[in-house]
Amino acid sequence: MATTELKTHEDTLEALFRDDERLDYLAQAAVRDALREHKRLGQSVVVWQDGKVVTLAPEDIPVDLTDEADQVF
Repeated sequence: MATTELKTHEDTLEALFRDDERLDYLAQAAVRDALREHKRLGQSVVVWQDGKVVTLAPEDIPVDLTDEADQVF
């Protein structure tokens, strides 16, 4: 990788990490996509809920499989 490419990549990462709102959006979108994928595949997920570790069955995962307009990944 050329030095200019590395610098450009580093600059892009630095800019992204300075943008708190974008990072929050991307993190939430990644979690939403992962939950959607688990539900679609019929896999349970483990979450922290009311101070306890809870396993959610696929049918209890709170995402809408039909709404993929906001899917990022």
